[in-house]
Amino acid sequence: LSHTHTLHTLSLTHTRRTDNTSHEFATVLKVAKDVPPSTYYPHPGGDDGLVALSAELCFGQTLPPRVMGVQTVGGSGALRVCADLLTSQGITTMMLPNPSWANHKPLLGGGGLQMTEYRYFDEATHTVDHKGMIADIRAAPPKTAIMFQVAAHNPTGVDITDEQWDEVLAVMTERRDLFPVFDSAYQGLGRGLEEDVKVVRTFLEKGFEFAVCNSFSKNFGLYGERVGTLFVACTTAEVASCVSSLCKLKIRHNYSVPPLHGARIVKAILSDAGLRKEWEAELTQARQSLTTAHSALAGALKGGGLPAKFSAPRYGLFTQLYLSEAQVGALEKEHACYVGPMGRVNVSSLTPQSAEAVAKAVVAVLS
Repeated sequence: LSHTHTLHTLSLTHTRRTDNTSHEFATVLKVAKDVPPSTYYPHPGGDDGLVALSAELCFGQTLPPRVMGVQTVGGSGALRVCADLLTSQGITTMMLPNPSWANHKPLLGGGGLQMTEYRYFDEATHTVDHKGMIADIRAAPPKTAIMFQVAAHNPTGVDITDEQWDEVLAVMTERRDLFPVFDSAYQGLGRGLEEDVKVVRTFLEKGFEFAVCNSFSKNFGLYGERVGTLFVACTTAEVASCVSSLCKLKIRHNYSVPPLHGARIVKAILSDAGLRKEWEAELTQARQSLTTAHSALAGALKGGGLPAKFSAPRYGLFTQLYLSEAQVGALEKEHACYVGPMGRVNVSSLTPQSAEAVAKAVVAVLS
């Protein structure tokens, strides 16, 4: 490790501040002081109050009768329970965007799903390959689950635009034999609390059956508390009731019950108008910081002479530079700059000055 360079650790997966500490929400820390430990078992579906408030955050309304919801062990638990549910209903294949979160394949595969992929990222432009995406989804076999990251795509930071979501809606309307699964891990950290789940609300309005796997790890900073929810929109309230019972059985056979401490923190904040306003203000600030960091890095990369594709719009925690293994290694050894596989950069700790230094390092290894 060279001592002539400042250390830049950009490979971690959680939201951080510019001083490299974890991004803690003051509202969460304040509420946590008054949340007692749990001395009894919840039912397998967890805290019903949390589920109701999570539904309002996701759907913009109280839990609709045709939608069932359960609390899960983070977003990862929601994904795994969803996989267990799908395979029990004869849906054995899930199509993921290429690329997607590295843990999607082992996590969902552990639930019995076979993984295929649809084209998502265009390396030539660093934008969504929407024509390839639509073509691949249209050609998917019947009874295939289609995974969509709703916002702040991990690992690329490149999101589907509103116009492209309209195309997705059109092809899914043609292919009602496919099952949409929305992974909502970063609500509020992309374009906004409402904007980031607009597509989910549209699919609900249009009468689709679908699932939503939701995480509170990032937008509440509760990574270690494992708070998530799973929603499944069904054809009728009667079907939703049956699916709810089945989900709770799957949970019981998997991890028994979800933890309550983090759930009670989230519930306390979302159920109190004053606390929710404080939390939303903090979330807005976090999102704006990410936007500033993306802009700083993109501007520095452009200033270093890299092609315009490196300055394409990004949202959320990450940007993917598509570096080779040798280039990632050179960043580490020659510039003390640590990034994830293929050059995934967590931008959350970048300042304009550190973005400039990181950009210079990237330009050097690409030259």
